[in-house]
Amino acid sequence: MISSYYYHGRQFEDWDFEETELNKVNLIVGASGSGKTRYLNTIFNVSSSIVHGQPFRPGYWRLTVKTEEYEYQWEYDGVKNDGENQIKKEFVKRRHLDSQEAFEDLIDRSPDNFVFCGTKLPKLQHDRPGITLLKEEEKIVPLYETFSKVQIRKFHDEGLKDALSLQDASNELINLSKSKDGILALWKQQPALSAKMFLLKEKFPQYYKLAVDTFERVFPSIKGCDVQMLKNPDISIQTPGMVPVFLIKEEKIDRKIPLHELSSGMQKVLLIITDIITLPKGSIYIIDEYENSLGINAIDFLPEFLVAHGTDIQFLVTTHHPYLINSMPMKTWRVFHRNGSKVSIKGGAEFEEKYGKSKQKAFVQLINDPFYSGDELQ
Repeated sequence: MISSYYYHGRQFEDWDFEETELNKVNLIVGASGSGKTRYLNTIFNVSSSIVHGQPFRPGYWRLTVKTEEYEYQWEYDGVKNDGENQIKKEFVKRRHLDSQEAFEDLIDRSPDNFVFCGTKLPKLQHDRPGITLLKEEEKIVPLYETFSKVQIRKFHDEGLKDALSLQDASNELINLSKSKDGILALWKQQPALSAKMFLLKEKFPQYYKLAVDTFERVFPSIKGCDVQMLKNPDISIQTPGMVPVFLIKEEKIDRKIPLHELSSGMQKVLLIITDIITLPKGSIYIIDEYENSLGINAIDFLPEFLVAHGTDIQFLVTTHHPYLINSMPMKTWRVFHRNGSKVSIKGGAEFEEKYGKSKQKAFVQLINDPFYSGDELQ
């Protein structure tokens, strides 16, 4: 998990996010435009760049990451010179979680020098971080794997549309169901939602049952779920071959309803349920503006579900919804306030001390607090 995070943009992205201590569950709140989505994007983008070996954009990052055994500190400063990305400096240190000894220096890097565990290395790609270049080194593997397990779920772009697409029951999909890597192979491939439900039903029935049982508890009008292989489904989607289609049986409706005809709230809930139950241990799961188009019952399930399945997973969730905020412990709140490009962030414990332990009362006072409601652009 990421236990502390600081980011300052450079040149074309001059955002400055105050260093923040992060918990297992983090509810990110603040007025519209306070930088919540941008903050999540910086975390996902830095992770994606490390994992996919992409040239790093200019910026300064300082993170503390805790794995099963180690605490890592990573500092990275990148700039753009003459149109090319360049690393100004990079440090990686670690120590055992049970140790109070000083951190061990792993990477010490500047434009003209690259030292790994005390040994000077030959010149390597100047626009890739050392974590990427040394990802197979035993001392770097746990840190790299943390970044490889960052997943973001957005609902205000193509994310939901892609998840609802139909996927042919190809050899690739069938082979995935036979993979020896188990649920990890499913997570890595990220099939569309109906295909994922098909694979859960066929290969991982305990996960399928958990997903369906939770889904039906959130929406009591559902009286049964199934995944069927359909050649020419009686829905207006043109796709060749056999496709798995997730369907529900709803009370007072005779026909089974396919996934793409469900309300967006139902689709989001099922997507989040299947995401969370298939996440590998040590994942970081990011949800941006979950509550849009959801009723109270769909919002209400999330806090308890995060707690039940969050032992080995870190969650970062943005929201404006009072009900969701009031349902989460104040210690999980991370309250954002933007002043120009600088974003200040306070932990919920500060507001608990200020307003008392009543979450509902605290939230009403919070939205009237100058830190929350002050002019963002001043």
